[in-house]
Amino acid sequence: MDTKNTILGIFFIAAGMIILFMQSKSMEEAQKLTNMADVQGVSNSEEGLISEENAEISANGFTEVFEVAEASSEFAAEVNRSLVEESTIYVIANDYLEVKLTNAGAAIQEIRFLKAKRGEPDSFIFNQHGQVPSLALSFEKSGRLKLLNVLYQVERLDEDRIDFIHQSEDGLVVRRSFTLSELGEEPYLIKHSSTIRNDSEQDLKFKNLYLNLGTVFPLNEKEFEHFLTVGAFDGNKTKFTPINKVKDSRALSASNFGDLDNGQIQEGRFDWVSIQNQYYVGLLSSSISAKRVQVLPVYSENETELGISSNVAFSFDTIASKDSRTLETEFYVGPKEFKRLQGLGNYQDKIMQFGWFGFFSKLLLYFMSLIHSFVPNWGWSIVIMTIIIKLIFWPLTGKAAESQKGMAKIQAPMAELKKKYEKNPQKLQQETMKLFREHGVNPLAGCFPVLIQMPIFLGLFYMLRTAAELRYEPFLWVADLSQADTIAVVAGFPINLFPIIMGATMFYQMQIMPVSPTADPLQQKIFKFMPFIFLVFLYNFSSGLVIYWTTQNILTIIQQKMIHSKKEPVEVDDSRVQNAQSINAKVSNLKKKSRN
Repeated sequence: MDTKNTILGIFFIAAGMIILFMQSKSMEEAQKLTNMADVQGVSNSEEGLISEENAEISANGFTEVFEVAEASSEFAAEVNRSLVEESTIYVIANDYLEVKLTNAGAAIQEIRFLKAKRGEPDSFIFNQHGQVPSLALSFEKSGRLKLLNVLYQVERLDEDRIDFIHQSEDGLVVRRSFTLSELGEEPYLIKHSSTIRNDSEQDLKFKNLYLNLGTVFPLNEKEFEHFLTVGAFDGNKTKFTPINKVKDSRALSASNFGDLDNGQIQEGRFDWVSIQNQYYVGLLSSSISAKRVQVLPVYSENETELGISSNVAFSFDTIASKDSRTLETEFYVGPKEFKRLQGLGNYQDKIMQFGWFGFFSKLLLYFMSLIHSFVPNWGWSIVIMTIIIKLIFWPLTGKAAESQKGMAKIQAPMAELKKKYEKNPQKLQQETMKLFREHGVNPLAGCFPVLIQMPIFLGLFYMLRTAAELRYEPFLWVADLSQADTIAVVAGFPINLFPIIMGATMFYQMQIMPVSPTADPLQQKIFKFMPFIFLVFLYNFSSGLVIYWTTQNILTIIQQKMIHSKKEPVEVDDSRVQNAQSINAKVSNLKKKSRN
């Protein structure tokens, strides 16, 4: 038990120090990125990739990439004039999404979430300030990526669907369609198709067709870097590339968009590719397996915030004369809600990144959702779930507390044994185990419940840290369960009340917990630091997780108080009992003789 407790204590101290170190490093890196932006001279996103400076490249690339006859000068001039004009924005929508599309490239300018904030629009907008429209088409030619940035005509515009078309004088026809799901289907799903038809007399030869997933930025300045990722699933396992892996690369801009070697590259066969922050994801699955994923950093409009983007390649090969090829995709853009993602199939729920304790995370999420169906408040759902979990483990933790209480009783005999067999460790161990048996004490009883509950805690940790269900949900004084419950800011330092209560209850719990007679002074010092370590570790995490741990502490204190208040059975001397029985027998015999 001593070794396990020491290891656990050292683990939590190390974890707390690592969190402090990483938080300070994140602040340093943010400052470095701000400085780098000025040096690299990232282009202003108001110009972006449809600026007059870049228009000629895009127009020429439109024909060059297909190796067909060069466009006439009149066609090139027409495209150039169109590109410098203000593009037209079209909107399709349902009850949950508002999708703004631009006819410059026939792609998604941005997506707003209409009901994510307790039935109101969320402040987060997908692809806002992105350098490239989401699902923009590009083609690879001579080792470079060329954006198909031409103006399209609208063939059809309904409330939930839009069809674009572009026809060149060279006989190239590109049709793009975007459709929101019908009533009863997943409302955050956008069905997209791109068809390229070759009406020329020559075969169209090109290597890959690319889609840009768009750009996501952190939801707030406290969001950890590992939440901002690009993920890919190859049919067997997922790989997630966080922003810190590519932030030293050149940020995506109009000047370096075609650099295929920039950022981090994944080659293979991918069933789906995702781009996400802590609570939202853009998740692309296709009828044609993706073959290449490029992960890129992107600066925001003011060049101080860094987001993440991705170009995804699909094999398209040659299109014969009078033939066509079509790429169809499903693009889920919405909150990271496990049930929705699981309903998409093909393991797309792996986006949640539950990790090794995914079984417990899924089980607890189902359980919490079930409670929420009866108690429509996520904060109280967490409290009720914690109480039920505590009641399930109550007998086990109760035995552990009683064992610790028993350990406290034998402190004096243990001290005598240590003194008596100070120079004979083997004899000391034998006599200690004998003492444990005589008093019915199990030295491992205190460790076992902790080890049993660790998967539950870690499962909750991974589940609650990205549960979009908690976003904007209030509880008591907490305005948003997905964020820390900051009630004030003093000299730039946030005062988060629930972590402070958690630390205080944990400290009190440590004070009333009996000290094991086998614990050495170092062990006792480590456990005194435990409340501080947890306070540091969870101080800026979501309130939902801290509420669980605080409730758990309070219930543990109640259980320990109940066990400590139990009256001990009175120990009766066996010799006195025998004497009393003998006297009673003699008295009984005298009574019989007197009667006779």
